[in-house]
Formats: sequence, structure tokens, C-alpha cells
Amino acid sequence: MKISTLLSGMMTVSVADFSPSEPGWKEDVKSDEYKTFYQDSAGGETRKVLLLGILNASPEACFSLVTDYDRFGDFMPFVQYTRLLDSERVNDDTVKNWVFFYLNPPMVANRFYTIELVDEKNVDGRLGVYRSRWSLDTSGRRKTPDDRDIKPKIRGGFKKPVETPLNDGFWLFEPLEGGRKTKVTYWVWTNPGGSIPPGIADKANAIALPKLWTAFVERLKERQRGKAR
Repeated sequence: MKISTLLSGMMTVSVADFSPSEPGWKEDVKSDEYKTFYQDSAGGETRKVLLLGILNASPEACFSLVTDYDRFGDFMPFVQYTRLLDSERVNDDTVKNWVFFYLNPPMVANRFYTIELVDEKNVDGRLGVYRSRWSLDTSGRRKTPDDRDIKPKIRGGFKKPVETPLNDGFWLFEPLEGGRKTKVTYWVWTNPGGSIPPGIADKANAIALPKLWTAFVERLKERQRGKAR
């Protein structure tokens, strides 16, 4: 191993050192722990949003949390119910999962979707780097709130639930300071569907990012204290 590589892995870094790897992103919110950004989309679509942050935990611990799909409803904002529908091992480092999500966001009809997630470790040959990336399911595993095995598990809202027409994204966890800390990258492009205008959806997504970060950090601390599995 080169000395320069070893030293770079041990150097202290801060959120101020982070910036998007691609052009076109505009900074939105900045704190000591994270920054958020947005990028306009063509054709009047909703914006893509990005979060870059640092956590005092290993990449493996972070990855374990975001792939604990059946327990998302315990801590993720607005998530009422999730169900791991199927899993398929691709190789030693990669697993595909199909998960149904049912959400109850405030002031609007509930949302639902089924996504395919590709969960990877040692991403692109980089040891200790973890990623979970997703898109809407196209494999025929799609579920709806009316399915017999789903309906008893959820609470209906005041309106008919809406299926989300767009949901692409990923979590990326990279080791810092020898793996004692983690650089977190969260990217998502979603459209809630229904009659919500893109501008309103953009505002909701911007508000949701800090809530997501807070929920993630609190759940991670609970695990570190041994209060959550």
C-alpha cells in the first residue's frame, strides 16, 4: 500500500471538504454534519436531491441499518409499513431485494411503491465501501394496498392511496479515518404522483432530507447503545 493512500485514509475530514462529484448541483442546507443540494430536471419534472454527510460509525454499520427493510417503519419518517418480498444473491458481494413500501405523509393521500434494491459491498473493487441503490420494480413483484397479504397490515388514510410513479436513488457509504467514520452520500429522484405540483413536491423533498438524516442518526445511536437490533 502506498504511504500517501494510507495517510489519506487517516486524515481528518469535515463536511466542508465535500462537494458533488458532478456539475449542476446547488447547495441548499448546510450544517456541521451534512450538506444538502438540489438539481433541476428537464421538462418540469421534480428536482433530484443530494445529501453529503459524516457519521461517527463504520460504513458496515450504516449499510446494515439501511438494509434492515422490515424495520424501516420503526424509524424512517412517514414510513408506515414495509415488507421484504424477495431476495436474490447475485454474487458474494451483491444481493437484490424487492421491497414494498407504504407511506403516510402529512396532508396528502398515502403513497405506496415496490422497489428493486441492489445492495453491494466492496463497490467497484473498493474494499469497505457499501452501496444500496434502487428503482421501481419492473420484475412483476409489484404489490398494492389491496393485495390480500398487504391489506391487513396497513392503516388507510382519508383518501385512496396513490402509487408513486418515480423513485430512483442510492445510499453510498465510504470509510473515513480508517473506517472509524463514514462519508454518507444519499441521492434520490422521486415524484409522489397524484395531483401534487412539482414545485410543492420539491419543497417537501427538501424538508424531508434533514428529517431523514435525524432519524438515521438516532437509529444508529440506538443500535450502538444496544437498544435496537
